[in-house]
Amino acid sequence: MAKALDMSERTYRKIEQGAIPPRLTMAQCESLAKLLDLDRDERHALVLHNIGSGLVAPSGAGQPELQKAVRLLIDRQMPSPAYLCDRHWNIIGFNTAMAEWWPWVMEPGANLIRWALTIPEARAQYQDWDKHASAYVKMLKFAQAVRPDDAELAQLIEDIKEDADARHIWETEHDMGETRDGHVFRMNVPALGGETIEVVSHVLYPASLPTCRFVVITWVEGAGDDERDALGGARNAWAAVTASQDDVATAQRHAQTREAEDAATRGRRFTTALAS
Repeated sequence: MAKALDMSERTYRKIEQGAIPPRLTMAQCESLAKLLDLDRDERHALVLHNIGSGLVAPSGAGQPELQKAVRLLIDRQMPSPAYLCDRHWNIIGFNTAMAEWWPWVMEPGANLIRWALTIPEARAQYQDWDKHASAYVKMLKFAQAVRPDDAELAQLIEDIKEDADARHIWETEHDMGETRDGHVFRMNVPALGGETIEVVSHVLYPASLPTCRFVVITWVEGAGDDERDALGGARNAWAAVTASQDDVATAQRHAQTREAEDAATRGRRFTTALAS
């Protein structure tokens, strides 16, 4: 066990005796899960107990203190579920509520789009799944228009199209959409006893991680109205929202600006470190 945790036997004995509260890293949790042959639920419990939230550094992010700040931000959204994903919707950070409501975020290689479009449990949890699937396909098409040479994005799209229903939506949906910011919708969450809840999706872009999306899911009390959502808007109005080529051009300019700002920040930090 000590070897699996990459620590001394003495330290591990203190953990077993309760002298040192365990706060294992994701790598240590994975090592223990393999050693103890834990099943999926047991692994999730281990990760949730020790991590509470996760934050895997996105590619090219060499600013550990900023990553700690983002993790703090994610944790402080409690009790609202919150997560951080990269430009390909790979989950790289989440808080405890997110892991409790949607345990799939703790799976290795967890990806929002792949889960929403190809995993059966997503179809059971989203009310009006076909509308949600169209919204995610619109996002994929928008990303493809903004980044036509993105190999990882192209592979994600091909993976999605292996599902017959998702492929049909891809072939019949011709509009685009940039994000799900401000979308109000209903979900059936098993962790809440299968209760139908109404939530709002809030999407932000951290300045320190400009290619990532920081998403908070806010639970709102609705009146159960099929015509109006909890915020008073038309039910599922977001399903008709589309993006234009002008929006694509704007997104490309914003992406270039964020990348330039990120490069400038790294440059300033390197200069300061060099001076020190």
